[in-house]
Amino acid sequence: MIKLKRIEKPEELTEERQTELTEEFRKNREKDVWNQPYIRRKLLIESNNKCAYCECFIGTGYKEMNIDHFHYKNKYVDEVVRWENLYPSCPHCNKSKSTHDTCESPIIDPFEQNPQDFFYVKNYRYYPKNNRVKFIVRNTIDVLGLNDTKDVVRSRYELGEAIINEIQSIYQLAIENKNLLHKDIRKRKRVLRGCRNILGKAVRTAEYSAFMATILQTEEYYQELRSLLKEIGLWDAELQSLDDDMNSIKLSIVPEEKG
Repeated sequence: MIKLKRIEKPEELTEERQTELTEEFRKNREKDVWNQPYIRRKLLIESNNKCAYCECFIGTGYKEMNIDHFHYKNKYVDEVVRWENLYPSCPHCNKSKSTHDTCESPIIDPFEQNPQDFFYVKNYRYYPKNNRVKFIVRNTIDVLGLNDTKDVVRSRYELGEAIINEIQSIYQLAIENKNLLHKDIRKRKRVLRGCRNILGKAVRTAEYSAFMATILQTEEYYQELRSLLKEIGLWDAELQSLDDDMNSIKLSIVPEEKG
């Protein structure tokens, strides 16, 4: 989970239109009045085509996109098409959250709270960062099923292990050809292209980016590769930008001292 920024609501969702759709829902609770193409498009833009909760890719070519109501729609009817109450979600998180009342029993809101303040990660799973946030973190994990092995953890594991293997291979290529990288264009491009591709899998637009950024930034081979490329003058502005993006979303890998 990463911090998300709310963008302007669709132009089509005027106050008048919002009132009309809300009234339609009051008359027929089975009608998904929020499932409008212009709402779906904007929500996907807002979340970089990812579930706002678990960060898996959703939409065309990926998992089905659901629209989740952060405040449960049948209880908080006035918010059924309120822009700030609509969250892009995958089927797993949407089904897991179901009718949970986030007003009575809060969970972490990625649009309002920074997940970095709440989580630390270990073995591809989320944990409370400290005792102060223990209740809301455990509630969030349970309500959304964020540590479900089959539906979520396994996918993080597969992507994370693939990134580790890739960075180790690129590092090995770079270290073996350290003295040739300035002369051999093909090897230099191969190392730099490989490095950029790997970093691109751990920035905020990437799938499971909070985990991937954390894995890569704490991976010894990545740290050594970065130092090597800086040492020989091949670490450029693009690589630094990708590195900065990862740093801005990575999570802690250890809990804070208990207090």
